[in-house]
Amino acid sequence: MTDMQAGWVCDPQLRLDRKNSFDASLVVGTARFNRDTGRDQMVRQPFAKYIDPSTGLIQLDKVRARNCPVCGSPPGPGLFVKDGFRHVRCPACGLVYVSLILREDILIQYWREEMAWRIILKSQPQLDMDILKFGYGLDLASAYLKGPKDLLDIGAGNGDFVLMAQEQDWSAVAMELNLESVASLERSGIRVIVKPLELTDIEPGAFSLITMWEVLEHLTEPKNILFEVRRILNEDGVLLIMVPNVNSLVTRLLHERSDTFGGHSHLNHFNPQSLTRLLEIMGFDILEMETVITELGTINNYLGFEDPYLGEAPVFCRELTPEFIHQNLWGSRLLVLAKPSAKAMP
Repeated sequence: MTDMQAGWVCDPQLRLDRKNSFDASLVVGTARFNRDTGRDQMVRQPFAKYIDPSTGLIQLDKVRARNCPVCGSPPGPGLFVKDGFRHVRCPACGLVYVSLILREDILIQYWREEMAWRIILKSQPQLDMDILKFGYGLDLASAYLKGPKDLLDIGAGNGDFVLMAQEQDWSAVAMELNLESVASLERSGIRVIVKPLELTDIEPGAFSLITMWEVLEHLTEPKNILFEVRRILNEDGVLLIMVPNVNSLVTRLLHERSDTFGGHSHLNHFNPQSLTRLLEIMGFDILEMETVITELGTINNYLGFEDPYLGEAPVFCRELTPEFIHQNLWGSRLLVLAKPSAKAMP
């Protein structure tokens, strides 16, 4: 890390200012952002047709059971059911997860054909926020890197992060399964791998930076991909992960009303402790862990007895600031940088 990079990374105000710049609640306003990106029109229950009315749960022939994907413990007490999916908390490691998930064939087809979220990601307000977010993450990771600028972005979506990295002289490769996204990536001239990482033959140590922007929460077995990430990341490399934060203030207030809970796609809900445990198990050491995205507008709406995502309530508490939220790791997203540990791989 150079002195200049260390100065940027270690300056709390500079970091907070940059984080605030891509926090839509602060920049655009919650209701306007959700409407302008099309979130207010998104179908929240794509698998409602599979719900058994006698149980309120997804039909048993459409799901499979799983233990905690972090520590392997049997499911703990149920927290709530949302859209037919039972959410539980692991009694051993604290991970909140969906214990009966859609069958693999249904999930694969869903991700290959899903369009609603891709449309949201292509909206201009979302692109404006994402470019700033991606720049923040890439600058932060670069402060810890040395050697070749070889990057793999897993779950690359429309390729906006990869294109930005290429503009900064990164040799960047995308990995994506969604058919429309793959076509978009190829039209942009981006090299794209169209298969799960576990099925590739990428050589060990091929990349100095691997990024997973809101990917790990979707995976049925996150250990499998992290095993491969550890193998293909070089010894001085960095892994960047962003996931929803189940310990965020907005989620603690809204509980199952929080949009972060959608059992068909958001299968794993990490907090700082459970994500740290998973990474350590899989042979990584944490370099940094912080939160981004306050969701202050959503919080104020809820406290003001308005629709959390579409209301326009006045500020409830001016002492509840972005700085206070991030100091307590209460932001809605966890951003983690990790490196391969010196110990042997699991």
